[in-house]
Amino acid sequence: MPVNGDVETPHIATISKRSPYGALFTRTLPHYGGEYRVGVRDVEIPVPRQSFGNFKHKSILAEAGITIDTVMFTLFYPTDSEGNDHQIVWFPRLTVYVGAAVAIWGTTFPGIKNAPLKVLPGSQKWPLLLFSHGAGSSRLMNSSFCGEMASRGYVVAAIEHRDGTGPSARIVDQHGETRDLAWIDWSDLDWTGLPEQPQDDNMLRHVQLEVRLAEVQGVLAGLRRAALQEPLIVTGLGSSLPCNWDGWHCVKVEEPIIAGHSFGGSLAMAAAADGRLRFSHVVVFDPATQSLWLEPWNKHISAPLLAVNSQEFASGAEFPMLRSMTSDMTEHELYVIPGSSHPSFSDVCLILPDCINKMLGLTNDPVHIINVTVDTTRRFLERREMRTDHIIK
Repeated sequence: MPVNGDVETPHIATISKRSPYGALFTRTLPHYGGEYRVGVRDVEIPVPRQSFGNFKHKSILAEAGITIDTVMFTLFYPTDSEGNDHQIVWFPRLTVYVGAAVAIWGTTFPGIKNAPLKVLPGSQKWPLLLFSHGAGSSRLMNSSFCGEMASRGYVVAAIEHRDGTGPSARIVDQHGETRDLAWIDWSDLDWTGLPEQPQDDNMLRHVQLEVRLAEVQGVLAGLRRAALQEPLIVTGLGSSLPCNWDGWHCVKVEEPIIAGHSFGGSLAMAAAADGRLRFSHVVVFDPATQSLWLEPWNKHISAPLLAVNSQEFASGAEFPMLRSMTSDMTEHELYVIPGSSHPSFSDVCLILPDCINKMLGLTNDPVHIINVTVDTTRRFLERREMRTDHIIK
């Protein structure tokens, strides 16, 4: 239909093109396809000190259990800023991935650092989505999904879990003291009070879920204070920046969405089933359901749940578990993306060249997989009609 000069053509989406060599030469991840530019802000705030797990580390004699006294997350959000939107370093602490340094050194993702949040008129509010990364990952390894959602009108808080599931996490408390927490290997632990030591990582994973639940509570408490314009102590990466939370009153902090990939999907389901927390929707990608089965799953998720799964996951043992866990839910939708692999929900497959992705089981375009995931998630959250031409239900 012709559009005259007084009518603005609505923005649907911009489709990014990707080199078959991934980001090896460009060192940049694809631009986002939504109508908004995206601001990015790192936040670390103190929380009441809590310890989890009745175990000691065999190789680190002074350490016992897992202790948290701060929570860290990266915010992706719509902005009006005209700043440079391709300057955020994808993995700032490269020393923890020495073997991958050649492939990812200097890689950036789109985003305007510390830009102001776009303020909505009247009583309108941006929906808030909390995102939980998988084991062996970090908060920025799903930047494409988080940024795409932000470019389409969501505020996304990607949590950095300091529970021993990441390659390395740096913690800076409110006194400026720094400590590092590395990956915790279940075989390095000595559990006290048990007649027999665990033979796998299931018990450790349940402790780590408790840590993640506490981190979710800390992140939500911090964002609620920001929305109320209350003082918020910031440590770590954001401590030297002005703590300006103007405009954050227009974020829907009381009705958040919880989402996650792999072990982060486990956290999303556990959080949604936890009576202390309330979420409007649950979105999971290849949830590690085995981590929720230390005992038979008998919990109830009342919020609507969407599970977008890879073909690799759907062919494994955990997919039947997922179907069983969701069988009595009143509102849930399960999908499988053909030709997708477990890592294809992250940024990894966007960075690697096609030849490596195919060796790892990916036969579909990684940009297409992210786009389908984002589109399916939005249609679920916004109650739009689902398109199933590129996705199997």
